[in-house]
Amino acid sequence: MRKTPKEMASEMTDFVNTFSNDSRKEFVQAMSNEHRTLQQSFTRLCLEWIEHCASQDYRTDGRNESSHTTCKIMVEAYKEKQNTLLPLSAYLPFI
Repeated sequence: MRKTPKEMASEMTDFVNTFSNDSRKEFVQAMSNEHRTLQQSFTRLCLEWIEHCASQDYRTDGRNESSHTTCKIMVEAYKEKQNTLLPLSAYLPFI
Protein backbone atom coordinates (compact mmCIF):
# COMPACT_ATOMS: atom_id res chain seq x y z
CA MET A 1 0.00 0.00 0.00
CA ARG A 2 1.31 3.39 -0.99
CA LYS A 3 1.92 5.84 1.86
CA THR A 4 0.79 9.45 1.86
CA PRO A 5 3.37 12.25 1.85
CA LYS A 6 2.46 12.97 5.49
CA GLU A 7 3.05 9.33 6.44
CA MET A 8 6.40 9.33 4.62
CA ALA A 9 7.46 12.55 6.35
CA SER A 10 6.56 10.97 9.69
CA GLU A 11 8.60 7.86 8.86
CA MET A 12 11.58 9.98 7.86
CA THR A 13 11.42 12.08 11.01
CA ASP A 14 11.21 8.90 13.09
CA PHE A 15 14.32 7.65 11.28
CA VAL A 16 16.39 10.81 11.73
CA ASN A 17 15.28 11.11 15.35
CA THR A 18 16.86 7.77 16.24
CA PHE A 19 19.55 7.13 13.62
CA SER A 20 23.24 6.72 14.29
CA ASN A 21 26.23 7.51 12.12
CA ASP A 22 26.14 3.89 10.91
CA SER A 23 22.43 4.17 10.04
CA ARG A 24 23.11 7.32 8.03
CA LYS A 25 25.87 5.59 6.05
CA GLU A 26 23.67 2.53 5.53
CA PHE A 27 20.83 4.72 4.23
CA VAL A 28 23.16 6.50 1.80
CA GLN A 29 24.54 3.19 0.57
CA ALA A 30 21.05 1.71 0.17
CA MET A 31 19.86 4.77 -1.76
CA SER A 32 22.91 4.56 -4.03
CA ASN A 33 21.88 1.02 -4.94
CA GLU A 34 18.39 2.06 -6.03
CA HIS A 35 17.44 2.56 -9.68
CA ARG A 36 19.22 5.58 -11.18
CA THR A 37 15.97 7.33 -12.10
CA LEU A 38 14.77 6.93 -8.51
CA GLN A 39 18.04 8.39 -7.27
CA GLN A 40 17.44 11.40 -9.51
CA SER A 41 13.90 11.79 -8.13
CA PHE A 42 15.16 11.51 -4.56
CA THR A 43 17.82 14.16 -5.23
CA ARG A 44 15.14 16.45 -6.66
CA LEU A 45 13.08 15.96 -3.50
CA CYS A 46 16.13 16.80 -1.36
CA LEU A 47 16.75 19.94 -3.41
CA GLU A 48 13.13 20.98 -3.04
CA TRP A 49 13.50 20.56 0.73
CA ILE A 50 16.67 22.69 0.67
CA GLU A 51 14.83 25.37 -1.33
CA HIS A 52 11.98 25.35 1.18
CA CYS A 53 14.38 25.57 4.14
CA ALA A 54 16.05 28.56 2.48
CA SER A 55 12.75 30.38 1.93
CA GLN A 56 11.00 32.94 4.08
CA ASP A 57 8.11 30.47 4.43
CA TYR A 58 10.32 28.16 6.52
CA ARG A 59 9.50 28.78 10.16
CA THR A 60 12.63 28.93 12.28
CA ASP A 61 13.69 29.07 15.88
CA GLY A 62 16.94 28.14 17.62
CA ARG A 63 16.50 24.45 16.81
CA ASN A 64 16.48 24.81 13.02
CA GLU A 65 18.00 28.24 12.41
CA SER A 66 21.27 26.69 11.18
CA SER A 67 19.34 24.64 8.62
CA HIS A 68 17.73 27.82 7.29
CA THR A 69 21.03 29.71 7.15
CA THR A 70 22.95 26.86 5.52
CA CYS A 71 20.24 26.19 2.94
CA LYS A 72 19.95 29.89 2.13
CA ILE A 73 23.72 30.06 1.50
CA MET A 74 23.56 26.97 -0.70
CA VAL A 75 20.67 28.29 -2.80
CA GLU A 76 22.17 31.76 -3.20
CA ALA A 77 25.61 30.37 -4.12
CA TYR A 78 24.12 28.02 -6.69
CA LYS A 79 22.02 30.75 -8.29
CA GLU A 80 25.03 33.07 -8.40
CA LYS A 81 27.29 30.41 -9.94
CA GLN A 82 24.65 29.42 -12.51
CA ASN A 83 23.61 33.07 -13.06
CA THR A 84 19.94 32.16 -12.81
CA LEU A 85 16.78 32.78 -10.84
CA LEU A 86 15.52 29.24 -11.39
CA PRO A 87 15.28 26.95 -8.35
CA LEU A 88 17.94 24.27 -7.85
CA SER A 89 15.45 21.48 -8.41
CA ALA A 90 14.64 22.84 -11.89
CA TYR A 91 18.05 21.71 -13.13
CA LEU A 92 17.36 18.02 -12.65
CA PRO A 93 15.43 16.66 -15.62
CA PHE A 94 12.67 14.11 -15.31
CA ILE A 95 13.93 10.91 -16.90
